Amino acid sequence: MKALKYIVIGGLVFLGGRYFFRLNRAGEKAVVQASGKVKKVTMEGVVLDLKFNIKNPTATDIEMAAPLIKLLHNKSVLASSSLSLMEIPDSVKGKDGRIRIKPYLETGWINTSITLPFLSLASAGGSLLTRLKNKLDPAAEQKTIAFEVETNSSIFTKVGSYPYDDVTTLTV
Repeated sequence: MKALKYIVIGGLVFLGGRYFFRLNRAGEKAVVQASGKVKKVTMEGVVLDLKFNIKNPTATDIEMAAPLIKLLHNKSVLASSSLSLMEIPDSVKGKDGRIRIKPYLETGWINTSITLPFLSLASAGGSLLTRLKNKLDPAAEQKTIAFEVETNSSIFTKVGSYPYDDVTTLTV
């Protein structure tokens, strides 16, 4: 009887450890995909349409706070925006406003726009502004522009929260 008690306790410790390990990996493995294009040039600056898709490749339910998005070019920050300023689809929106992602699923594309002020574009280099304006002209030579998209958020699980930081490259 004593041996059976130790086997049951050992099994519970193993299953609990495995569960906590899976939750910890959920914070490390969530994937944010980003794509974008130039929408228009206004008096404030260049408006980019951005689309985000957040994937959960783990076997655990996770919730994510609306991430802070920073757009960088050659390591200089051009603009930042929070996805909390836009509508999160009801299918992935939790009760508390967080993005809820079920195991092995994704949010689908979440659309937002971000304005790149002319002042930040001028500090990044005058050629960047010209290249962005040329994206609206079909007759102009189309050169791809690479931006870094830095995503900062928190992943919430049943046992705690984990910071989430990711940098992806976006070509416009």
